[in-house]
Amino acid sequence: MDEILRQLALEAQQHPAGSQERQIALTKLIDQIYRHNRLTRPHINDDNLRHLYEDIYSEARLKIVEHICQNIDIYDSQKPVMPWVNHFFKFRFQDVCDRYRRRERITQGLSVDELDKFEQKEWEIYQQNYPRLEIMEDTERLRKLIEEDPDHLFRNKTIRGRPDITWQVIALARLDDEKWETISQRFDKNISTLQSFYDRNMRKFSDYIRNKLQ
Repeated sequence: MDEILRQLALEAQQHPAGSQERQIALTKLIDQIYRHNRLTRPHINDDNLRHLYEDIYSEARLKIVEHICQNIDIYDSQKPVMPWVNHFFKFRFQDVCDRYRRRERITQGLSVDELDKFEQKEWEIYQQNYPRLEIMEDTERLRKLIEEDPDHLFRNKTIRGRPDITWQVIALARLDDEKWETISQRFDKNISTLQSFYDRNMRKFSDYIRNKLQ
């Protein structure tokens, strides 16, 4: 497996940035890393964040995908891939932990309405720095990606206590222009909870989706 990963990384390096050939090699590389669970699982020392471990881990995984795609040229192809990847994954994981820790401090004691407003403000700031995906011109490719969910990200992200409410289900409903009121009635869940869940995870998945649709 180490040699397979090294060859895929080397193949990506041999093609120009932005080329389809490089993207294919990178996609195969990342798929092999995910499929064989080669990423380390860093420890969280903060008791207040341990219940959020899987959310933090999932977001850090998306960030390391971005790092690999942007920095594959600096990888030393004479060395194994995973020590290089896991070295930076620990930093990405810590970055996400730090952001969650700041968010936890800010949101402690907020009412439900205040929390919704805070998350909406976070989303607006995020959009200013990372404009919303221009998906309307490529809806069918987006739909196919979400339906097939090759890395099982969308179907595994659920509302706590409601495994039937997945991000995949909500995203497909929104692509079908289903109104929030209808989705709320279907799942017997209030609109603000559904919107917050959808938007929060759209932030997590946006870079991953953008990379997949390139």
